[in-house]
Amino acid sequence: MNATTAASFDETLQEALRISQANDGPAAIMLFQQALAMNPQSATTYCLLAAEYITLGQVAESETAYANALMLAPDFHLARFQMGLLQFTSARVAVALLTWQPLLALPDNNALKLFAMGFAHMAQDDFNAALGYFERCIICNLDIPPLNTDIERVIAEIKSLQEKSDLAASNSAEVSPAIAPTEEKNDNASEIETNAHFLLNNYQQQGPAH
Repeated sequence: MNATTAASFDETLQEALRISQANDGPAAIMLFQQALAMNPQSATTYCLLAAEYITLGQVAESETAYANALMLAPDFHLARFQMGLLQFTSARVAVALLTWQPLLALPDNNALKLFAMGFAHMAQDDFNAALGYFERCIICNLDIPPLNTDIERVIAEIKSLQEKSDLAASNSAEVSPAIAPTEEKNDNASEIETNAHFLLNNYQQQGPAH
């Protein structure tokens, strides 16, 4: 990419970011695509495009953009985490866990690894283990400050669900022990999915740092 093209790429990317901040998703997407036409090797731009797609609810397009980012930069850990979170909130837990698999090779104090492990245990309804990972994630996370606010929301949601579950289990012992726990488990799964969708939308807006 020559100097003139590089300057045009930077200018287009900055304009895309400005438009994105103004919440004009379709226009931002068009500008991100123009930037990629000038520099198709920019993994960061693909990640920004993916984030813009998800704000418009275009899940398939967002996932494709993340996949393109990871093909260009397999070690782009934040993009990998976001892609897995997108899959997790789309009820494709097994696919999300597969996407996150490379994150498990990161150091044990890596925030993205701990966050992914927390979601993996949530998927198994192992909320105590999930809480442990999320709480460690807050302690270890030094690079992505906005992530801690989101983790605290997830922790609060899990604790709230645990309290509801304990109360329902206590009440169901006097009513119908065979039915009430199943209904509560389904309610928990629904509430966690809603929270995860909020997390994805909020987290995507922070933008990738790569």
